[in-house]
Amino acid sequence: MKRLIPVAIALSLLACPLAIRAEVTDRIVAIVNDDIVTLREVEKYVAVEKKSQFSSMNEYLTNMALREKLDSFIENLLISQQARKLKVEVGDREVEGAVEDIKKQNMITDSELREQLKIERIEYKDFVEGIKLNMVRRRVLARAVAQDVAVDDASLKAYYDSHVQDYTEEEYVFQHIFVSGKRGDARQRAGDALVALEKGGSFGEVAQEFSDEPSKGDVGSAKKEDLIPELREALKLLSPGEFSRIVLTPYGYHILKLVEVKRGSALAFEDVKDKVKDAIFRRESEKRYKEYVAKLKAASYIEVKI
Repeated sequence: MKRLIPVAIALSLLACPLAIRAEVTDRIVAIVNDDIVTLREVEKYVAVEKKSQFSSMNEYLTNMALREKLDSFIENLLISQQARKLKVEVGDREVEGAVEDIKKQNMITDSELREQLKIERIEYKDFVEGIKLNMVRRRVLARAVAQDVAVDDASLKAYYDSHVQDYTEEEYVFQHIFVSGKRGDARQRAGDALVALEKGGSFGEVAQEFSDEPSKGDVGSAKKEDLIPELREALKLLSPGEFSRIVLTPYGYHILKLVEVKRGSALAFEDVKDKVKDAIFRRESEKRYKEYVAKLKAASYIEVKI
C-alpha cells in the first residue's frame, strides 16, 4: 500500500538545499563557526518544511518569523558540523539502500518516485542528498541522546491520566479531492489541482474542476480508525483550515482539507499503553535533544545578522 510520499520527503530534506527560486536578493544572515548561512539557504529550508503544513510560501512567511526558522536551520547546521568533527559518515550504498526501502515501502518504481518529486518541485539529487544528511544527523543524535528511557506501569498510567484528552476517539471532518489512478493523466491532474489551491483557489471550486469523487469536495466525516492509513496520516498532520500535499493510495491521488476534529470518549488505558510509552519516549528524547543542542550552541561562534 502506498504511503504519503510528500511528507516523507519533507522530513528527509529539512536542511537540504533545493533548486527552487529565491524571491529576494541573496545575502548573509548568519555565521556559524566556519559556515556562512545565506538568506537563500534559509528560504529553501522553509520552502521544504512548509510543504506539509501551509498552502503557500507567503502564508508560511506571514505566520512564522524568519528569525525563528533561522534558529531551527542553525540547529541542524550545528549537528552537521558535529558529524564532521566526529567523522560520522554514511556510504553511498547505504543511501541507495534507503532510497530502495522508500520505493518498496511505497510500492512505487524509480520513475514514479522521480515523477512525484517533480510534482513536489524537488530535484532528485537534492532528495538523495537530503536522505544522506538525515541519516548522518540521526547517527550523531543516537550518540548524544541515549535511547534507554525506562518507565514502569505506574508511570505509564500516571501519564495517561494526565493526558487522557490525547487518547480519545477522534472523528475527522474534511473535504476531499480525489483523482482516480485509472486516468492516464492522473498524476498531472492531481498536480494541477494542488497548484490551483496554492494559488488561492477555493477548495470546493478546485474539487468541482478536478475531483473524480461524486461529492466534488463536499464536507464529510469519518472516524480516524475507519480511514485508510495514508489518509489518516495525512489528516493527522493538518490543523483545521489547512490542506495536504498530494497523497498516494492504491486508488489514486488525494488532496485533503481538514475542517474540524471531533473528540469522543477516552480509549481504555490497556488499549493505548504502547502509544503512551511512545509518547513518554518522545518527550524524554526531545528534552535530551534540546540539552545537547544547547551545549553545541554554547561551545560555538554564532553571529546572526538579521
